[in-house]
Amino acid sequence: MNDPSKECFDHYLEMYRRNAGGRFRTLSEIEAFKLDRLPRWLSRLAVDARILDAGCATGHLLHLLEGLGFKNLTGVDVSAELVAIARSQLPQSVTMHVSDIRDFLVKTPDGAYDAIFFHHVLEHIPREETIGLLREFRRCLAKGGFLNLKTPNAACLLAGYACFGDFTHVTHFNEASLVQVLERADFDTEGIEFVSHHPVLFWSLRHPLRMIYRILNRVRWHLNILVHKTVCLLLDLAPMPRVFDIELDALIRK
Repeated sequence: MNDPSKECFDHYLEMYRRNAGGRFRTLSEIEAFKLDRLPRWLSRLAVDARILDAGCATGHLLHLLEGLGFKNLTGVDVSAELVAIARSQLPQSVTMHVSDIRDFLVKTPDGAYDAIFFHHVLEHIPREETIGLLREFRRCLAKGGFLNLKTPNAACLLAGYACFGDFTHVTHFNEASLVQVLERADFDTEGIEFVSHHPVLFWSLRHPLRMIYRILNRVRWHLNILVHKTVCLLLDLAPMPRVFDIELDALIRK
């Protein structure tokens, strides 16, 4: 049976660029404007950590990691078009592969990586392959290594915007179902942490407009939580979700 998503994947670069908009910034811009565009747990990794970006797309995250001094980077993506763009923008020291991540992991030795990023790819994986793929990630992680998963949050009131905004999304998660599949994949639930995405405050009298924007953004974040909790109380929902961001950001330690 033909995969109905294949035609969309064959033209994924166009959608990727359209959806990315102006969200991505260079490392110099991130540092100059104190933007929250980097994983908040990166300080837990040594600069020589073996890092895999599984589903690296155009290599934006790899570019940021390389700029921060990380030396042992590998990127994998199923799209030759996206990998070609990444390759043109990254130094040769960054290893790149065109491959389905499922095929790539089968050929990867046990404990090959200290950290694996899997950002907004899990929702593209069919349900029947999800747990097996997570088991492979666990096998390929070194003891004490990190798996960082990002996926749309089905518990968000606007979940449909993220979950169904891409025809190639086939599986959806909230924090409970994500923990459920991670547990079945033999990860210790005590090692699962959901990263909070409260907007970082940055006080600078030299840039008062930016300071005001950050304050308003933090207020917006608290209002979002308040609205979600109010709806949960009205529905008598128990247990109440803990994550109300539009994406789940899970950090799992082996």
